[in-house]
Amino acid sequence: MEHFLLFCLASAGMTSIVVKGSIFRPFRDWLADETERTAHRREKRGLPPAFSLFGFVNDLISCVQCTGFWCGIFCGLFLVSSDFAAWLLVPQSSVAFIVLVNRLLMLFCCGAAGSFSAMLGDVLFETLYFSKEYTARKLHEEEHQHTEEAD
Repeated sequence: MEHFLLFCLASAGMTSIVVKGSIFRPFRDWLADETERTAHRREKRGLPPAFSLFGFVNDLISCVQCTGFWCGIFCGLFLVSSDFAAWLLVPQSSVAFIVLVNRLLMLFCCGAAGSFSAMLGDVLFETLYFSKEYTARKLHEEEHQHTEEAD
């Protein structure tokens, strides 16, 4: 159970850092600029929009769920890697195949769980931030009203 909790926290934290963290801001800005430049070059040449690796990665790291999926797979590698080498040592190909499929499905599930936990974490963080801002604004308004009534 502690491994699963650690996985959820790790994938949600990693996703938050990539999508919203200031440490990745220069990379996100550079990627957005490259995407725009690529689109502008194609438009200038009269070419229709096409797939761009810069655009794909830019879209990917702008989406909490998309980044959460890939961060979940990355963090999931650490969960399944402890048993991953064991299937290589099994001589029966059918057992090895079943174990391989099991590990790949587990890795996909880790990606899906990472996407969900990242989205859930993002919603919780946004809710906490909004609640804090709302409370501060409400207190400021009440304080301002008391000051006006005292005058």
